[in-house]
Amino acid sequence: MVSGWHVAHLPVRVAGDKRVRQMVDQVLVSWPDLRILGFLLTSRPFQIPFVPVQAAFKLTGVGLEIRSFGETQLKSRRWRRDMLGLQKAYWGLPVVDLTGRFYGRLKDVLFDERTLHVTHLIVSRGVLGDLMEGAMVVRAQDVLDVARGEIKIQPSRAPFSMR
Repeated sequence: MVSGWHVAHLPVRVAGDKRVRQMVDQVLVSWPDLRILGFLLTSRPFQIPFVPVQAAFKLTGVGLEIRSFGETQLKSRRWRRDMLGLQKAYWGLPVVDLTGRFYGRLKDVLFDERTLHVTHLIVSRGVLGDLMEGAMVVRAQDVLDVARGEIKIQPSRAPFSMR
């Protein structure tokens, strides 16, 4: 498992070439079904490179390796703005159970590098809560609903802390 924050700082290389071409700027998540859509790379003027999950790539601990830059799609600045706006709408959402008990706010996601499905949500309890108890990790199976207003989780399962 790898977190979205760690991937957002990885270098991008073409297979067989050791030279870093670009960096991953953002991991785009499809929130209704909790899967990764692709990786937005650092943009150049008028060129927004995007690596969709359909492209041939390998995600390793040292970077994102793609077969060729022909696998990337060039997107418009408007598309990038819209996608980042959609992603930001979910980051920081309150995480509650069915009874309305507040656990914290969505901070990050963990996902499986092979299947590219979100496996866990990392929930911040605030600065003091994170320092004292650690961030809370909720399994993706315990997520009941992801709406724009909040993320509902199953109350019977006890989320665990991460220090």
